[in-house]
Amino acid sequence: MCGLCGVIVGRQANRQVREIDALSDTFIKLLLGSEHRGPYATGVAWVKRDGSMQVAKEPLPARAFVQSETLLEWLLGVDWQVTYLMGHTRWPSRGSVCNAEENHPICTPPVLLTHNGTITGHARHFRRLGLPRTTQVDSELLARLAQRYNKGHGIDVEAFLGALIPLEGSISAALVATSHPDEILLLKGNMPLEILLHRKRRLLMYASELRILDRVLGGEAGWVEVPVVPGEALVVNIAAIHSPYRWRFTFQGMVGRTAWQQYTGI
Repeated sequence: MCGLCGVIVGRQANRQVREIDALSDTFIKLLLGSEHRGPYATGVAWVKRDGSMQVAKEPLPARAFVQSETLLEWLLGVDWQVTYLMGHTRWPSRGSVCNAEENHPICTPPVLLTHNGTITGHARHFRRLGLPRTTQVDSELLARLAQRYNKGHGIDVEAFLGALIPLEGSISAALVATSHPDEILLLKGNMPLEILLHRKRRLLMYASELRILDRVLGGEAGWVEVPVVPGEALVVNIAAIHSPYRWRFTFQGMVGRTAWQQYTGI
């Protein structure tokens, strides 16, 4: 298992410095709360409105990573233009945590991806689809599929989800294309993913376990759960963070699930 976590920042008038600092603190708490799900490596990324991004990752547990120079330098770039803070704590199944490219977030420009789960038979699918490969991790397959279906204005969600159908194994994931930084894709397959929304603050927060979110927020008022079921993908646009598009999807690892179809609303 691994830990997914993140904060999506909805569009509004310029946020004050103290609010950005508070977001950074909350995000660090999400990483720390997710350490038990993956104590072998920790990684983060921020994405801004103009499509710029920065990734930082180390083969360290979260408690050590948050005190590292790597994270401190990364935090210097977090400002009111950030649309997305993405985090991951890794429990490796394939590849070495000492190879930064094999830790998450996986970067296959313009796509950033974090994944919790295992894609079985991934080598066969790389060959079948003729996808490039630079690491030993199975998660790269998902990033390469998203890269293939990036059309310059973001990921073609319908095509990407359709490409998942033949895959075996387990998937929950978060991904974004810096070609369209206003839109973030969250997938809840047959691995856990929990999401909360604060309408007034125009923030959406997610983690692999609801208890992680509850501990981080400490009873802060205004947060409501966004219901999401296995086999559901949310496309979150920062201009309408309270109303993501929803898609149904399936893959071979989700026996008995029906194919995806689009619908909207929470």
